[in-house]
Amino acid sequence: MSAPNPAGNNGEDGNGNHAAVAKTAGIIVFSGIAISIIKTLTSKNKSHKSPSLQESKKPITQKKKSSPKMRQTIEIVKGDTLWGLSRKYGVSIDAIKEANGLTGNTIYAGKKLVIP
Repeated sequence: MSAPNPAGNNGEDGNGNHAAVAKTAGIIVFSGIAISIIKTLTSKNKSHKSPSLQESKKPITQKKKSSPKMRQTIEIVKGDTLWGLSRKYGVSIDAIKEANGLTGNTIYAGKKLVIP
């Protein structure tokens, strides 16, 4: 015959075992939510960068031809970053810095930038 359970609560040891189980369950739920968010963000980034299905089905003759040496000058607005501009115009940060003679990563609103 087994000894009576002094805690009287279905196998808990009275030392916070229930709290530890609840904490572990919370961590597992949080991890699942975090993984779902990461998957969502990653899939949005992949779909944002790759052309849509409709574009890929167009015949090659319908694509616009762009000159590889095409440059444009833009005015920097508040909130612009080299990273953001590089993604917006599809060029590397280093290419923007080189085209403008920049050595640092700081740009200022109101100034002009050449986008190679």
